[in-house]
Order: sequence, then structure tokens, then C-alpha cells
Amino acid sequence: MEGATIDHDTTATPRREHRSAQDRREQLLDAAIAVMSREGVASATTRAITEQAGVPHGVFHYCFGSKSELFAALFGREIAKTLGAAGAALHAETDVRRGLHAALTAQLDLVRTAPEYHLALAELSLLAQRSPSLAHLAVWEQREYRSRIRTNLEQWSTAIDARWTLPLDHVAALLVATGAGTVSTWLGDRDDLSAENAVAAATSALSALALPTG
Repeated sequence: MEGATIDHDTTATPRREHRSAQDRREQLLDAAIAVMSREGVASATTRAITEQAGVPHGVFHYCFGSKSELFAALFGREIAKTLGAAGAALHAETDVRRGLHAALTAQLDLVRTAPEYHLALAELSLLAQRSPSLAHLAVWEQREYRSRIRTNLEQWSTAIDARWTLPLDHVAALLVATGAGTVSTWLGDRDDLSAENAVAAATSALSALALPTG
């Protein structure tokens, strides 16, 4: 009809945002941490996670074969983040004592920056240790920490010409236990000074395992 205008429907459903599978995985991992931090690991059902992420439930199974696979991805991401920070701090130093102190402090600082996030991961680790269906994840997590730290130590020791009185596997295992114990204690009491004193004492003991260079 002449002179008539056409009204455009401005309430049409917007097109769904297209994101890569990897982006969706990261989105779901972030959502899982948000749910666990707020309500505990038991509340992190696949439906709760997808609702937190604001995506259809089917997206979960597009990205992860199971919730166990998502948990493994959470552990893997945290291992990479923690050891990335600690490794960078370690390699920035050429003195054994300063390097070990910097690495342990970097790990502690990550936890102090985001305590609720690390409490959620600690709860998830305990769940894995107690659950027969997830026990393999707890074993894998610890082996991965030891293996990567051992590799980091070997590369750094070669670069600074440091030698050790114990096999590097043993030194790496001790570093894992020291770091885990320090951050676990801090999460319990939030005592910065006590944690920093523990790092200093541990650094002194660990550096005594290195032979003089030169």
C-alpha cells in the first residue's frame, strides 16, 4: 500500500555467539570454578556448570566427554599456571637459594591472590583422593607436578651450573611437598608472616642440598 511503512521486529532472538570449542571449554572451566567456589564441589553438576556459563546443557558434552574429563582439565590448567609462574621466578635467578625462594614465593602469591579459587581446587583434590572413580586424577596431578618441576630444575641447574647431593627426582618431590604444605597452611590461617617465614626456612634447607658451584 502506497505510503505504508514496514515495521521491523526488534525483538527477534539474537544469533547465538559462535565460539571455538577451546573457548567453550575455557568458559565451562571458569563456570565450574565459580560454582565450586560459591557452593562446593558437590554442587558442580553439569547442569549447574552450563547454567553458570549461560550455555545450553548440550554444550558440556560437546566440549567434555565427562565431568571427570573437565576435572582433569581444571587440574591441568592450574598446574600450567602455577608452574609457569614458579618456573619464571626460578629461571630469573642464578643463585640457588634466591631461585628456590622466588619459586616458592611465586606459588604462595598466586594462592594469596585468589584464595577462594584455590580452596575450590583443594576440595576437588580431596574429592579425587576419596573417590575410586577419580583416584587416578589425584595420582596424575601429583606425578605431573613432580615431573614438570623435575624438568624445570634440571634445565635451571644446567643453566647456572648447579649440582645436587640428592637425585633431582627427590629434590622435586620435596619442592612439591614444601609448596603444597605452605599454601595449604596459609589457606587455613591466612597468616602471611608465618607463610613467608616457612618459605624462608624451607629455602634455607633446600638450598643446602646444592653443592657449591665452580
